Amino acid sequence: MKYTGLIIITAFIFICLFFGLNKEDQTLKSVFLNKPIPEINLNSLKNNKLDQSDFKNEILLVNFFASWCLPCIVEHDFLFELKKQKPIKIYGINYKDNIKNLEIWLEKLGNPYSKIGIDKTGITGINWGVNGIPESFLIDQNGIIKHKINGVINEKQIKILLKKIESLEK
Repeated sequence: MKYTGLIIITAFIFICLFFGLNKEDQTLKSVFLNKPIPEINLNSLKNNKLDQSDFKNEILLVNFFASWCLPCIVEHDFLFELKKQKPIKIYGINYKDNIKNLEIWLEKLGNPYSKIGIDKTGITGINWGVNGIPESFLIDQNGIIKHKINGVINEKQIKILLKKIESLEK
């Protein structure tokens, strides 16, 4: 009897997470859709930069993530799956994370990212209109945001992304 309330709350949270992760369309409208990417100038994990010059002449995906983010772990294998189905450059933006934890996480799970920008303060996430992580943005060859995914990229989202990428390649 003593634990009934706790069990009910836990079950409710689990059900909300389950349905939230399995929504048909996780696309959110964004004021940035069909506009150039916001200014970006980040140090990268490999002591380089991730800036505007990285967003030219190819279709790519920008994925905001962190090692402390449980849904990001769920999403991680799907990023590899996307790259397997369609070789696409994925830039990761590591959001408010500990670099040591990030390095351990990538060593353990693998690295699907071509480049990882480090957003220690979260300002880049704010500038991009990130509501929570993971969030991803499909960018066209001209640096224009064409699609935004709020939440985990899963098989349904991969299908949507593949269609969007195909239409951008025409």
